[in-house]
Amino acid sequence: FTIEVERALRVLDGGVLVLCGVSGVQSQSLTVDRQMKRYDVPRVAFVNKLDRQGADPDRVVGQVREQMGLNACAVQAPIGLSEDHAGVVDLVKRVSYNFDGDRGETVTERPVPASMEGLIEDQRTALVE
Repeated sequence: FTIEVERALRVLDGGVLVLCGVSGVQSQSLTVDRQMKRYDVPRVAFVNKLDRQGADPDRVVGQVREQMGLNACAVQAPIGLSEDHAGVVDLVKRVSYNFDGDRGETVTERPVPASMEGLIEDQRTALVE
């Protein structure tokens, strides 16, 4: 796998580093990140599996900063985690995207929930700075 990644990184203009919201940065994540640094590949990290028990995207962002040495900042904030995961808030646009339907298959744009406004403004300020 490592050799295939090396070959691909030589020709890529950018990459998406997918990280688990529960287990966070793992050894293979660190290996791929080192390879991306070696070939100067810009990257965006995506934290998935926020609907699983024990998900903590803030911890994962912290791990990206500490373990990978990257200047990471969230651009979305989750609305609930684990079984309560109901959507995300876009910190740039200041709108929420709610996952409606039996399996969350319908995405609905709404205003930011009032209970999250203070948190969203704090996270948005951190993003902009």
